[in-house]
Amino acid sequence: MPRPYHERLNFQMELPLRLILHGTGGPKNVLPHWHQAVKLAYAYRGQPGRVRIGSSTYQMVPHHLYIINSGVVHSYETMLDEDNQVITLLLPAAWLRTLVDSDQLPVWGPLDLDLTMAPYLPLHQAVQVLVGGALSPSDKRSDYLINLGAEYRLVGELIKHLTVTGQIVTDQRPLPDPLRQAVNEIQDNYANAVSITKLAAKLNYSSVYFSRYFKTYLGISPKAYLGQVRLERAAELLMTSQESVQEIARKTGFHTEKNFFVTFKQHFQMTPNTYRERYAARQSWQQTTPD
Repeated sequence: MPRPYHERLNFQMELPLRLILHGTGGPKNVLPHWHQAVKLAYAYRGQPGRVRIGSSTYQMVPHHLYIINSGVVHSYETMLDEDNQVITLLLPAAWLRTLVDSDQLPVWGPLDLDLTMAPYLPLHQAVQVLVGGALSPSDKRSDYLINLGAEYRLVGELIKHLTVTGQIVTDQRPLPDPLRQAVNEIQDNYANAVSITKLAAKLNYSSVYFSRYFKTYLGISPKAYLGQVRLERAAELLMTSQESVQEIARKTGFHTEKNFFVTFKQHFQMTPNTYRERYAARQSWQQTTPD
């Protein structure tokens, strides 16, 4: 008869789902991008701005949850302050596949959920628990277990109400590989002169077809996307570095400081120096990543 023994179990205090707070840093434009994960954007205070999912744009309103399926292109135009807040919940692909018991991630819809509607109240409760845990972190095991339970309840409610079994619409489709390559090329080389014609030829497209194809999925032309990448990087440097405006313009691919000044002011409705003065010191509790 085998002797009884004590087995030590190692319970990790790390939640599988990732929550991201986006701070109070004023205007923020997040470029079109995608994740190998399901992403949920929850507007928990005010009207923080717009989210574009695929080819559709939604004005974010309180207590709505916006569903972004894995590989789907999305972007944001937000104004974040104490009265307008959004939180992101990322469901990692590896974890999610174990829950749905499939090698393929689920496709969920509809993409805009009003969590105050009766069918979604349990989902709303789970989201509120997780948001509360993110806003007031705790090392207590009891709080960890409560949050862990809320994460599993969240996924269970999504599977119960949202799994798409019929035709998949464009806004639920992943970005095609050629466009992923194009986006990566632009993001890697934005500081240099980028030829959209040469990029199209590299992918075996005519420049006209490539621009139309790109805009269909990302909502803007390749040239406009390149401009947005440069402006986003410039705005980030203005808030996080002490480099001069002239040096930032050079680093982010603008031909001249004047061109940078005019383009920046047209986009943000203020000069680079005003932007830096207004928002550099307001990065309170910001936990964003390249999103």
